[in-house]
Formats: sequence, C-alpha cells, structure tokens
Amino acid sequence: MDGDAIEHSGNSGALALDRTLPTYDDRCITGVAPALLAGATTDLISDAVAAARTAVLLVVDGLGWHQLRRHRSLAPTLAAANDAAPPITTVAPSTTATALTSLTTGAAPGEHGLVGYRIATSLGLLNVLRWRTGGRDVRAALPPHELQPVEPFCGQAAAVVTRAEFRHSGFSGAHLRGGTFRGWHDLPGFVAAVRDAVDEGFRFIFAYHDTVDKIAHEFGLGERYRSALAETERLAVALRSGLPPETPLIVTADHGVVEVLEPPVMVDPEVVALTEGWSGEARLLWLHACAGAESDLAAACERYAAIAEIAPVAQVLDEQWLGRHVTVAARARLGDVALVPRGLQAFTMPDEDQPHHALIGRHGGLTAEEMLVPFAQL
Repeated sequence: MDGDAIEHSGNSGALALDRTLPTYDDRCITGVAPALLAGATTDLISDAVAAARTAVLLVVDGLGWHQLRRHRSLAPTLAAANDAAPPITTVAPSTTATALTSLTTGAAPGEHGLVGYRIATSLGLLNVLRWRTGGRDVRAALPPHELQPVEPFCGQAAAVVTRAEFRHSGFSGAHLRGGTFRGWHDLPGFVAAVRDAVDEGFRFIFAYHDTVDKIAHEFGLGERYRSALAETERLAVALRSGLPPETPLIVTADHGVVEVLEPPVMVDPEVVALTEGWSGEARLLWLHACAGAESDLAAACERYAAIAEIAPVAQVLDEQWLGRHVTVAARARLGDVALVPRGLQAFTMPDEDQPHHALIGRHGGLTAEEMLVPFAQL
C-alpha cells in the first residue's frame, strides 16, 4: 500500500481510501488461476488445495474485502472465511473487464491489453464488456483473440460457469475462450452447473456471479446491496454443501466498490480542448492529449489536485500500475494523463453516455476499498 489512509464516515462506517497499488505477485488475482491449474503450492495455495483433483473458484463480481468485513452479519460464512486470510489485490484499473481478464489469464493488464472498461482502438472507443464502438458490434472488425492475445486458463481444460447470455459475447471471447461453457439462469442452475463440472473431472472450474456488482452500480450500498450479499452467502453455502469434502471452494472477486453519491465531476472545457479523446473509467479516467499538448494537459489537470491524483503516463508505467511489462499494443491504448479520485468522486466527459452518470456504486480507482478483495476458502 502507498500513502496515508483517508477515513470517510458514512452509513457504512469508516472507509479505507488509502492509495493501494497492485502487487502482481502471489498475493494478486493474477496468481490465482495459474497456481490452481498447475496444482502448485504458493503463498495462497496450500498443499491440500494444490493436491486436490478439482478446484472451484467462485468469483463474486464487486465483493470487496472491506465491504465483506463491514457486512459480516449478512454473509457470516463468507465473512468467517474472509477473516481467516488476509486480502489480496486486484489489478489497475480495478474494473471488471480488466480484472476478470487478469483472473482467467494470469496476466497483468499491461500484458493482456484490456487496460480498462473503455479502451482506445483503431475503430474508436471500445466498450469492452459489450464489445461495441459507437453502439456497433465490432466482434468481426476487432476479433477478441487479437485484441486480447493471452490464452485464458494457461491453455488448459477448464469449465466456465457464468450467465447463459454471456456465451457468445465478444468479452467472453476475449477472457473465457477455450473454457467449456456452462450457462446458468438462476441460483439452482448455477449450483447444478458447478456440480456437473466437478463430476466431469475438470481440474479447474471458474464460476462467476455478478449480482452484487450489478446491484451496487444501480442502487448503491444500501438495502438492495445487502440483499444481494445475503443471496451470495446462500449461493456459497449451497455450493459448499453440494461439493465433495475434498473439493476446495475458493471465493475471490475482481474488485471492491465505493458509493459515489455526488454527481460526477465534468471535466472542464479548457481541459477537454487539450485532448483528442479519452478512455478508461470514471475513477481512473485517461485523457489523450492533442499532439504536442501533453505538458499543457498535465498542467491544466492540476485544477483537480485537491480531489484526485494527476498521473502522467510515465508515472503510471514507472510505478507499474499495469504490471512489470507493458506491451506495445497495450501502451498504445493508454492516454497521456490519468485522473484518479482520492475520495468518493467520479469524473465524466461531455460526450459520455448519460446512463453512466447515474451510477452509484463505482470502481476502477486505487483506494483500498476498490483494490482489496478476498481470497477465502470455504
């Protein structure tokens, strides 16, 4: 971790908003799948887990380590397992598209190249989760296996349990290709799909549940969010009871969540005038400078210094936010200056889609609330 903690008192108690960078070692989400697939003992993987015939990884989108501790009464089984092990870090940005790809490939964002929720491409700004630019499906023009070339699951056989509707998406092609797909429609179907994959003898089962994140985005961290946590607890308990005792069930996440109640900060026209585009997240926004305006853009962004870190791309690369190695392709997708809120703010651009303005639960930034996730064995 880097920097001093900032405490925020709200309905959920004190929040940990200290700057937290990815570790990119055994205690990062990048180290999980490769170790489980190889049956290797690491700082995270015990001898017993490494020796198991099958390992199930339950990935709960948006289940941050701090949020789980704060709501332990709603998810006592998960919280008890969470308390038994320290957190691990996700990647930067702490966003679904980037982190899930790091989870399935074991690669840092600088290697797999999906460096944000929205990335700059030859066809314009790509929404990675929808694989669309300007509302147009671009799976043919931007093949997922080319934009994200790292082979998921280390090229080994793996079962993938996720929502049935994700089967043919471009993002699934980027981060789940090669896996044997098992689609689910409801929680009983989720449990049954995992059990079937265990019976079929898969070494590794990647089981993904996204309700917590979806609810947090739309409704924040209130009553609906708490109900989603309780539902996740029921799912985890049902999975554990339905698996053979010798089959480890490990719970982790792609990122945590913070609640942003104030409207997003609109980037000033004077700053926008120095850019030729933007990419990334509301909590890690990349500004792409006009040719020759890199220094002027960084200087203009100092107006946000009270609420955000102003990080030139050279700093991001030097501090290895995206990992120790950044490919030429990944580097080309980055902007020149990143705006990273220190507190509970979000940034937006004048031409951003309006629905994004209404999101309450947010992630993508570098606070401990977003960056620390559980690695808990049930």
